[in-house]
Amino acid sequence: MNLFLIDIDGALVDSESVDMKCYTQAVQDVLGIHIEEDWSHYRNVTDSGVLDEIITKHKITDSRSLIHRQVEARYLQLIQDYLAKNPSEVSQIQGAKDFIDQMREREDTHVAIATGGWESAAKLKLRAAGIDIANMTFASSSDAMSRTEIMALAAFRAKQDSGATFQRRVLFGHGTWNKHASQELGYDFVEVGDKGQHHHHIPNLVHYQAAFSQLALQ
Repeated sequence: MNLFLIDIDGALVDSESVDMKCYTQAVQDVLGIHIEEDWSHYRNVTDSGVLDEIITKHKITDSRSLIHRQVEARYLQLIQDYLAKNPSEVSQIQGAKDFIDQMREREDTHVAIATGGWESAAKLKLRAAGIDIANMTFASSSDAMSRTEIMALAAFRAKQDSGATFQRRVLFGHGTWNKHASQELGYDFVEVGDKGQHHHHIPNLVHYQAAFSQLALQ
């Protein structure tokens, strides 16, 4: 049995410009702190992980859980407001919906979402892009701060949901953070995106058969 974990941002949904603008604005509005849009220097490139590092760096002593709730709520509101004015700014990446639909029909495969975004924002973006994940296994940055924890939790929940034992675990995602998390967990990694450098790479999920060939999957 195969387990396919799929990240949202960059693999299923194109929302990078919206994400960065709204996240940095939310942090500014709640904490009065300006942050750069380059997240490469953060240890945990997730919504909650970045925020937690900001709290530590700036020695903020207020309740962390309260700050997380406040920033997430502001972030969600900003995305909603932005999409109300610019509905086309969040879109489905080519092949995303068809890939999920086809993989969910396979008897030898269980599909789960493992995203570094907060659950509320992640599901909002999926709805905006027209992607239905009803009844799918789901883990997000609302559950854990690190990519490895999110992916491991998604795999654990997938086992609970399916009752299956997985011989292969494959993450389809974007970014070096997903690659490193996959390596740490011993999962196969397929990089999705135009600028991929990983040896298992496809420009979008239309080309998933190429990844299957590379991984010797049927």
